[in-house]
Amino acid sequence: MRIRHRTGGTSRTPAFLFRLAVLLLLVSLWPRTAASAEKVFIFSSRGSRNIGEFRTYAEQAARLKAYGRVQVQISALADKSWYEIPEGGSPWHEYACSIPAPWKFYPHPRIAPHIPAGHVEQNCKLMAAKAAIIRELGLEAVFTAKNTHMLPESFFQEYPHLRGPRVDHPRRSRKEAFAWCVDLPETLEMIEWMMAEVKRHVPEIRTVISGTNDAGSGLCWAAAQYPGPNGPRLCRERNVGDRVRQLCETVHRGAVKGGGPVIFRWGNVNFWQNEMDVILPRLPENTYINSRDRSLMGLGTMINDNYPFLGIIDPLEVIGSMERYHRPGTDNVSINVSAMYCRFEDRPEATGKLLEVVEDCIAEPTSDLSGRLEKLRKLSARWGGEPNREKLFEAFYDMHQAFALKEAMAPRYSNFYCGVSMRHLTRPLVIKPELLIPAEEAYFLPHVFNVRENEARMDWIDLHGGRMYGTANWNDRGLRRALGMALGAARTLERLEGAPEEKWLRQVALSLKMWASEVRSIHNFYHAQLIRDRYAAILCGKPRVPEKAASWDGDPGNLEWNEIMRDEFDNTNELIALLENGGLELTAVATDPRHEDTFLLGPDLVGQLKQKASIIRAHWLDVQDYLAPPHK
Repeated sequence: MRIRHRTGGTSRTPAFLFRLAVLLLLVSLWPRTAASAEKVFIFSSRGSRNIGEFRTYAEQAARLKAYGRVQVQISALADKSWYEIPEGGSPWHEYACSIPAPWKFYPHPRIAPHIPAGHVEQNCKLMAAKAAIIRELGLEAVFTAKNTHMLPESFFQEYPHLRGPRVDHPRRSRKEAFAWCVDLPETLEMIEWMMAEVKRHVPEIRTVISGTNDAGSGLCWAAAQYPGPNGPRLCRERNVGDRVRQLCETVHRGAVKGGGPVIFRWGNVNFWQNEMDVILPRLPENTYINSRDRSLMGLGTMINDNYPFLGIIDPLEVIGSMERYHRPGTDNVSINVSAMYCRFEDRPEATGKLLEVVEDCIAEPTSDLSGRLEKLRKLSARWGGEPNREKLFEAFYDMHQAFALKEAMAPRYSNFYCGVSMRHLTRPLVIKPELLIPAEEAYFLPHVFNVRENEARMDWIDLHGGRMYGTANWNDRGLRRALGMALGAARTLERLEGAPEEKWLRQVALSLKMWASEVRSIHNFYHAQLIRDRYAAILCGKPRVPEKAASWDGDPGNLEWNEIMRDEFDNTNELIALLENGGLELTAVATDPRHEDTFLLGPDLVGQLKQKASIIRAHWLDVQDYLAPPHK
């Protein structure tokens, strides 16, 4: 009822006002409640092979059930696909051999004879055990696998007409590898059959994630294929949008036949040139490309940035990322705690703290820098205790700034690639690597991601076939400031007394120190290689007798080399001390020597570093046979 007064205002009855107040209250609560109920959390545990560890991660993920549906990846392989690695080894095959494919779980009868039965059995057993935990916790499952992954040559010998594109990296593989052609009805029939079997055995699967044109998988005539666009002539002119759409429809059809519909996501994909623009409009319903899905946001620990060192989250980065959570249209949250290529999982302590920040940001969102910093203070008080609040706040802030500054000054100093797959972490820094005897190279050279042994030996900045770049000078002030800030933050973290989360904070401090050590190694190897490049003609010649003349500096390059070599020697010994004082528990290493590979360090990391230091010391004087020392 409305009564108009002379003033032009309105008057409402008490009952009307009461109903209006209730309505406004409901409206004010609606966005957060509705948004939370509609969220889907996709929790990554791609490398988890230990069922006890998986339960820990799953139980942590289950905390998010209060805010929406929680899905956990369950399709990690029980072991590497050893049958994919050719005799004599191949770095690229090792890189790709931990990637799941449907036939590694439920192979179609035509594929089954070509896949080791024991491997399939163990994979199914592990996935079934994970599914049981998912079921017990009331969660949903994610099946991550590549339908376009490489297949054994024996399969193509039996079915030569199914051979699709070559998918290996010709500069990093010692043997070619092929995927099948997904344009053929026969191939699609097998994909549909296998998807139905996967869904039938694990009905909790609600999302399927695949990838292509990288890491051992590929589509015919894709622009991104490492050997170049290739495949059989019969499908060369086919529209890539139609090809991808048909493959997606096949996966959906198989899932429905197996028990129910799924969401199909393309995760790691390389659609180059105009392929993405052609594919996107043709995607069927309930199919998404993650990099183009505006409803999807991502969060994670620092495992890939700090690899192989574990246990670090950047709270301020997570707080900032969570602001997207509350924006309209954000319906899916991907949470990653796994290393690339299914190699390792982050520490449960880091995962737990990540989820704690997520929950805090759901309850109390931020929207600007002031709010983010105040949130960080709140968390600092909770984790460090009120007396340590400001110290911990500054430590986390400095850590965040250190990561950002390092990335700005040296974006190609990748811990994952340079530190591990190029083995800057463990190989010796010596002026003439060719002087090393086989026994001095055996522990690191076979694991360098390079098929040409002499290139692996001689070119320390060959980044997977290209050449990395770094800072303009070795004494780069920006990078040194970044590492100094990180180490300063670490010192603060390890000195906090009486902190409720003292144990975890000390772990972060230790991992942060090891991260800084690894970046320092990468930096040293980069600039040492530049010296070796600059004086390559001299270093390729015979040892020289220095000129018999006074010199404060000696030959150009001598003093610079000795300074870098000494820094790397000291850095190595400092890292050994960190590892021996608890750091090894925070490091991704293989459980046994057999599993050490290009992307996973060996179990005797301390022994390898001691060998590195010993070799550097043994070859200390090599430089002065080529670049004369000072003569004062």
